[in-house]
Amino acid sequence: MTPKTNWARPITEPPFYGYSLRTGVTFTYLGLKVDENAQCSIDDRLVSNLWAAGETMAGSILGQGYLAGFGMTIGTVFGRIAGKEAAAHAN
Repeated sequence: MTPKTNWARPITEPPFYGYSLRTGVTFTYLGLKVDENAQCSIDDRLVSNLWAAGETMAGSILGQGYLAGFGMTIGTVFGRIAGKEAAAHAN
């Protein structure tokens, strides 16, 4: 096995600590395609029970480039829209 470089340092002396981690979506450039109701589509066909908000749909809004803080804005705006649409679908 080749020793790892690139600033890696071995952890050889205790105490050792472990933390549980959760994965999250930080950025999906050109992510899920959505319509004005935040409903996802594939090949121009709506997915009947899938809505998106925030970073997972940033590409649908931006197209190219990135505006800092935009994920929070589309998470708030489209989160509300997506929530209302999903709740209506569930009822």
